[in-house]
Amino acid sequence: MSAVARLSEMPDWPARMTASVAALYMGVSQTTFLTRFGSCGVKEGGNTLWSRAQLDRIVAEQFDLAPASMSVLDEDPYEAWKRQRTGR
Repeated sequence: MSAVARLSEMPDWPARMTASVAALYMGVSQTTFLTRFGSCGVKEGGNTLWSRAQLDRIVAEQFDLAPASMSVLDEDPYEAWKRQRTGR
């Protein structure tokens, strides 16, 4: 079943997405998605998955948008994840 067909059966975008679905979500081809965001995926068994929340955060950073749900005092889980991945 294609990514578009799977999406048509869902009420909303899934919390975890394969590359084909995540590419649709981000509005780019799968090749472009993997080139730009391939390293952000998390391996689970034979799949690599991307989080919708993570992709939303990438878009917010790209357009210099402050996440509405984040208080200035809250720990940003995405930033903590990035620090853990990069060791900074």
